[in-house]
Amino acid sequence: MKIKRPKKSKQPDTIPPTITNCPWDITITTETDPVRVSWEQPEISDNSGVFTSIASISSDSCFRYGTHQVQYTAHDEAGNEASCQFKVTIKKPDLSCTAQPPTDGSLACGTLSYPGSGMNKWQFCVPFCMKSTGFHRRAGSVFFCKPSQSGTSWFHLDEAWQMTKAHMPETCTVRRRTRSRRGDSLQYYEGDCNEQAVKKNILATVEHIVAKDPSVIAQCTRHPNTCGNFRISDLSVHCGPGNNQRDTEPPVVISCPQNIEIETKKGNPYWNDLPELSWKEPVFEDNSRGPLTITKGGSNVNNGDKLAYGQYSVEYIATDLSGNQAKCSFEISVKSIACTMELPEHGAIVCGYPSVEGMDLMTIDCIVLCQSKYQFSRDPYPIYACSEEGLWWTFTSTFTPIGPNLPSLNHKCQEPDIHKKPKVVDQNFYFDGDCHDRTVQDTLIGHLEYFQRKTSAYQYCELNREFCRKWNGYRNVTVFCGST
Repeated sequence: MKIKRPKKSKQPDTIPPTITNCPWDITITTETDPVRVSWEQPEISDNSGVFTSIASISSDSCFRYGTHQVQYTAHDEAGNEASCQFKVTIKKPDLSCTAQPPTDGSLACGTLSYPGSGMNKWQFCVPFCMKSTGFHRRAGSVFFCKPSQSGTSWFHLDEAWQMTKAHMPETCTVRRRTRSRRGDSLQYYEGDCNEQAVKKNILATVEHIVAKDPSVIAQCTRHPNTCGNFRISDLSVHCGPGNNQRDTEPPVVISCPQNIEIETKKGNPYWNDLPELSWKEPVFEDNSRGPLTITKGGSNVNNGDKLAYGQYSVEYIATDLSGNQAKCSFEISVKSIACTMELPEHGAIVCGYPSVEGMDLMTIDCIVLCQSKYQFSRDPYPIYACSEEGLWWTFTSTFTPIGPNLPSLNHKCQEPDIHKKPKVVDQNFYFDGDCHDRTVQDTLIGHLEYFQRKTSAYQYCELNREFCRKWNGYRNVTVFCGST
């Protein structure tokens, strides 16, 4: 016997497909438009084992700037459906480049666009300096902002719209007249940038500077319909530190005389017409281009003066309107022609500068001495005076007050000749002891004064005061010792 059992009715499928690993939202910042974007496909499964998957946009597709919805939809044979969504956002880089206005200058920044052309907008800045200053480095007129994923930078555009990386000026330095001005002449302004009137003038200048930029001029060739049809928006001026027009830089010494040294026969004012000295006046320049006040310092010496023997210091001081100063200084040395002398072996030479009433003479007087156990090769004169001509004048104690002129002072101290009778010589021409000993030198210095008073010239002046100035002795007396 067969028993028929009723068939079980098939249960309807109400379970939708399962979607896992749905991609997260994707955001890309790029200069490229459109850009290709890829992602990992989501995983889809269904209890029936049979399903259909549809993507609204497939991976590795191209996306333009904006936000795009991507949806994956899966449905099975029973009509059950599941979906997952995510967004793909393509963004332009932030066009905001940062820059600080230069010291003692300003920075005008805005956005440049060509309405109706479909071209990108450009952030730009134009640096400015006060008229009394200049850019510390070579500066172009218009700086454009270049955005990228790695950062932003400033650049210039040429006629072919090629980019050249550029560095925004950091400071405006006080400018010297001799230095050429960098940048466009329109990039310089007068006054304090913080004043509204000055800012207004800077803003009005920006459009003229932009119109002269090579990239803007090139637009007339590349896109004639946009020629001159640019628009500047969001324009503002930022003032750098300083901007008070205070000049802190001193004038510049363009030329200053070198030290002057002359040898002359006529530097003694007692009996000569003194030599006239002149020099080319120093030249100063100032960044302000304003007038300079020149004052003299140092010795009371003027250009073209007649100068006696001696050392003179000359100083010129240039002061600008802000009180900044520059100095030019040099030395003048007026010397007699040098006389030559040879130190005697076993002897000494003592020299000093004579002084008379109201005047220090620049000539030099000398005496020659021998150690007591030696004798002169020839009789010495009491005084040897170095003349302006470089000759030794000999002063005697006889009726002929001045002896012959000698080209060199070269006496010798030699051992006595036993076969010859020694000559009778004033014993003050001799000395005992070591010439280098300070006590001995003090004695030798006294010999110089002694022989001066022995000369006929001194005796004459003592008797004829109306014709001679009073004798005041020697100064700067030096003892030169010969070898032993």
